[in-house]
Amino acid sequence: MKNNLKKIITKALKKSFEKEIDERVVEIQKTTTKHVGSDYFTNIAMKLAKQLKINPMELAEKILSKIEKSDVCECSVAKPGYINFIIKNAQKNNIVKEILGSNDLLKSCKTDKSKKINVEFISANPTGPLHVGHGRGAIYGNIIAKFLKIQGHNVTKEYYVNDHGNQIEKLMISINAKIDSKYGEGQEDLYQGKYIESLASKFKTDNYVDKRKVIKSVIGLIETPLVNLNIKFDNWFYETSLFDDNLVNKLINRLEESGHTIKKEGALMLKADEPRVLIKSNKEYTYFASDLAYHDLKMKEYDMVINIWGADHHGYVPRMIAGLKALGHNIDKLDIHLMQFANLFRGKEKVSMSTRKGEFVELETLREEIGNDAMNFFYLTKNKDQHLDFDLNIAITENKNNPVYYIQYAHARIEKILHDAKDYKSHDYNLESLDNDLEKNIISTLLNFNDVCEKTIINLQPHMMTHYLQKLAQDFHSYYANVKMLTDEINYSRIYMIAAVQKVLKCGLELLNINAPKEM
Repeated sequence: MKNNLKKIITKALKKSFEKEIDERVVEIQKTTTKHVGSDYFTNIAMKLAKQLKINPMELAEKILSKIEKSDVCECSVAKPGYINFIIKNAQKNNIVKEILGSNDLLKSCKTDKSKKINVEFISANPTGPLHVGHGRGAIYGNIIAKFLKIQGHNVTKEYYVNDHGNQIEKLMISINAKIDSKYGEGQEDLYQGKYIESLASKFKTDNYVDKRKVIKSVIGLIETPLVNLNIKFDNWFYETSLFDDNLVNKLINRLEESGHTIKKEGALMLKADEPRVLIKSNKEYTYFASDLAYHDLKMKEYDMVINIWGADHHGYVPRMIAGLKALGHNIDKLDIHLMQFANLFRGKEKVSMSTRKGEFVELETLREEIGNDAMNFFYLTKNKDQHLDFDLNIAITENKNNPVYYIQYAHARIEKILHDAKDYKSHDYNLESLDNDLEKNIISTLLNFNDVCEKTIINLQPHMMTHYLQKLAQDFHSYYANVKMLTDEINYSRIYMIAAVQKVLKCGLELLNINAPKEM
């Protein structure tokens, strides 16, 4: 609909000023309470008024006079220069036909400018299994990588394995201390939990606990819930490879030679507004040094580098940008998504996520309890910038309080109606007959689907789709409760309408990696 209205305005502009107008300058927006009485509006007259030196209202009236009468809409002008559109019911209802006739409901989200994109997410230290706190980044990272692929980009999903440094040494001491308590003497804050005991039991017969074998075992623990959630990484990048290939040292030399380092109290630091340590006074490389070397590689290889980090890493962003600038990279290629924390509850009781103390619920345990569909949905219900709270008790219920169940039940309910309507596609329909308020609500929501898809997929905002699916399911369930569809005289226009609803529900659910069941 927006594209049709954009063409109408572009054509009117061309007639008004007798020159080609770039269609991209024309914005069509959905009506808000500010524009009550219309369905869509454009502010094109106000955008061009200064350039053309014409009063916005006068310009809007001039454009309006060049708009040809059509079966699509009625147009009017409103202060201070808006052009409003009221879409005719017959045209609105045609969305049912468009949806059912479409071979690809997501085609408007495709790009003809494919990029090579690296998406790095989760990247939890290989010191234990993933817990429920890692779930949000895991689900979000996987889904935006899917959205980028739908757009047509060449996407690599990557897990950065921090297998170098103090946390790994602490893990080794924690395992050895379980095998022989003398290793734990004088040590504080060791890793705890059943998985440490399991690792100790696995390696206690070895003469030497091999670090590589331990990390391989922990990676196996990390992979278990990911495999079961159908999250597959294209590449597992190990931090130790940066040192094995001498890349960290080479990067430090580059920074020194280009004058981007300073020495302070025996430490080598990146010269910046807030200098950051690269090599400590004891000659140890910092995590920042190896992370910079890792990003240096990615920035050279990819057109875009997307990192999904926890919100607690917000202070790390400016130092990474400063380091990459010093290395001569175009930082516009770097897109860092900061995820706010997810809090899980069982009723009023908060679920613990303390890794070091071993007091946490593993991600796989959560998956086994609430299932893949609930995992994918609940972790995506809020914008990444918002804190997320959800109740596990709700996630396992089978009623309207559980949004996943509510949406899936709408899909299954429609399947039964379509089955019982028997060969409905062989019957004629008159979409203009869909004119009661409940039908208008459904049509209005269906009209929004394309816009929501673009915001979801192009702008990487999966929460938009979760909200949309809940609204469409609510519209359908309300309609089902008030309108009897399977009667002696079936109104097949209604059957076609709910078939369109089902197709959209299925598309939206599958977009979020959620099943669309035919029976429940």
